[in-house]
Amino acid sequence: MATQVKPATRFAPSDWFTSNYTISTNAERQRESSHQVRQESRFLRNETDNRTKWDQHDNNTRLSDRVDDIRKWKEILEKCLADLDKEIADLSESKEQTELALEAKNVPTDVAIECLTIREGRQAIDLVSDEVEAQLHKGGIVLISYNAH
Repeated sequence: MATQVKPATRFAPSDWFTSNYTISTNAERQRESSHQVRQESRFLRNETDNRTKWDQHDNNTRLSDRVDDIRKWKEILEKCLADLDKEIADLSESKEQTELALEAKNVPTDVAIECLTIREGRQAIDLVSDEVEAQLHKGGIVLISYNAH
């Protein structure tokens, strides 16, 4: 069996030149488009890198400033705490001294009251109103009224 081969279509040289020109023009357009996309990509990459570096620099600067602020406030608060602790210690010491002074005042008051009580227990001619009794009354009343508060 014999197969018959269909003869190939023949083109004129002008068709060949037109086809080659179309292919060449399309290839050139695609190259230009590809070049443009590469350039835009490179530009965007550079722009993104620069923006990222500046943003990172700004963030690092702000973070560093914030750390410095926190460190400064920590030092201030630690100093305030130390001052408060010192003030509390001073007040506690002052309170103890005041309590000791008040206790020391109780002894003369007790003595004055005991002396007045003994003097009141006297009878007849021994019950004398003199300068000592006046001083005991004066000291006892002052001390008694002071201790009552």
